[in-house]
Amino acid sequence: MKKLILSGVLAIGTMLAVQAQNVKFGIKGGLNLAKLTDMGALPFGDAKTLASFNVGGLINIGINKTWSIQPEIQYSGQGTKYDLQIIGGVHNRGTIKTDYINIPVMVQYAIVPSFFVEAGPQVGALVGAKWKTGSTSHDIKDSMQSADFGLGFGFGYKTDMGLGIGGRYNFGLTKVFDTSDINQNSKNSGAQIDLFYIF
Repeated sequence: MKKLILSGVLAIGTMLAVQAQNVKFGIKGGLNLAKLTDMGALPFGDAKTLASFNVGGLINIGINKTWSIQPEIQYSGQGTKYDLQIIGGVHNRGTIKTDYINIPVMVQYAIVPSFFVEAGPQVGALVGAKWKTGSTSHDIKDSMQSADFGLGFGFGYKTDMGLGIGGRYNFGLTKVFDTSDINQNSKNSGAQIDLFYIF
């Protein structure tokens, strides 16, 4: 199923690229507000938003005046904070920090020349994962899925100079953990606020 989705994304991207009138390159980066969903049964306790960052490059392929497709590649810091209340009212707080290389492919529609909305699939490769509480840190990469699939929805504003700002919400479609002793229903989710420059 995952291979089928990825193949479909690549096929659509190739067809659109063939029809492209305009191809531009760019860079982007900004703030991540990430969280893991459905953490209730985990030993980590309640999930809370974790602030991190993303940075990467993009190719904007203009199909016509209103439609374009934008493949990207980016490093993305994700994960979650947790707050577990132990017997007696004591709180155990910590973080699960994950590092992904994500490849979103966004289809963009320009409502007006400078303002656009976007949506599209994303595939991510896990490159690191750590669970930290207090001064103790554990590598948990082997307890997590190596690939992550999701969808993104967003909007943005671009000036004539190529500078712009965008907001995007990503939610995962696949479970992030793959061991029986950890809640297997948790998925990635998070918002991004980015600045970008298209050359």
